[in-house]
Amino acid sequence: MEKYQFVNAESSHKDFIMNLNRENVPAVGKLDERSYNKLLKYSDYFKLVKYDNQYIGFMIGILPNRPYNSVNYKWFEKKYKSFIYIDRIVISFKYQNKGFGSLFYDDLKNYFKGRYDLMTCEVNIIPKNDISMKFHKKYGFKEVGQQRTENGIKLVSMQLLSLNKNK
Repeated sequence: MEKYQFVNAESSHKDFIMNLNRENVPAVGKLDERSYNKLLKYSDYFKLVKYDNQYIGFMIGILPNRPYNSVNYKWFEKKYKSFIYIDRIVISFKYQNKGFGSLFYDDLKNYFKGRYDLMTCEVNIIPKNDISMKFHKKYGFKEVGQQRTENGIKLVSMQLLSLNKNK
């Protein structure tokens, strides 16, 4: 994996991001053009990973007090003051389980080191996302609650990782 690099997302990456996101629903939430533009504007971390001269994934992180209406983001915002919320991380199927998720999370931790206390995210319980659940557990996240979304259709595990501990 020595040939990877992180690149800040720009409007020119829209087609790649929208297509990759679409391929990974329901593991991640749907993303329309309007939501994409808002995330590009309001996110505090929105990067792509490039490997072997092609983009293979992206991750979006959002700090508190942003005009973002995700019910899961709002759940964390009500409970915690100092956090970075991981809205989504998406890696192309061919490159999943090869360490790119950990590289993204390590980059995010380094980017916000000393400025925020927690990393937060949710993982689907219904529909079940075992790969994501195992990844987050292995990385050190702990469940701090559960929430039903989308009119009760989805159940998510609210996950938290302290940034004050060395990983």
